[in-house]
Amino acid sequence: MTDAPHPRQVDDDVLAKYLHSHLIAGTSGTRLFEEAAKAWEGTFYASALNRLAKEVSEDAEELGRIVQALGLEPPAHRKAAGWAAEQAAKIDPLNPTHAASGRAGQLQLESLLTAATGKCLLWKALLLLTDEGLPVDATRLQQLQDRALHQISTLSEILRSVTAANFRADATAKR
Repeated sequence: MTDAPHPRQVDDDVLAKYLHSHLIAGTSGTRLFEEAAKAWEGTFYASALNRLAKEVSEDAEELGRIVQALGLEPPAHRKAAGWAAEQAAKIDPLNPTHAASGRAGQLQLESLLTAATGKCLLWKALLLLTDEGLPVDATRLQQLQDRALHQISTLSEILRSVTAANFRADATAKR
């Protein structure tokens, strides 16, 4: 076995479409995390959600830099789709009342956990593709994956702490 890097074996078209989908998700995910941070303002979890919103925004920017460095910029129609997704996320369809409790708060946290999990899987996929010659810094991808895992852990802990209360009669009566 040789340690020499092997030629890039990744299909750029498939990779571009995959990354463009994640760019769109990242744009809307950033807005969802920002809306959650607003909804949870004044609660015990506000600082954690503000930190997560900042990190998710940074992660989306990092993905944009990776896409650009790979020369896989999205076409105009994909950029328009990203803008539309961002606008929809501002409405926050899972939590239009911006409640931090009850059904709306529960759904919002679950959607954030799903988004963070999807992002973690993106970093993992890209990390695996570095073995196929993808010219992306594997150390940086590992850092991003580790951060996503920490985000998942934080969101899981918040959910663990609030789920029972979200389904109590006094929480659901308000929603």
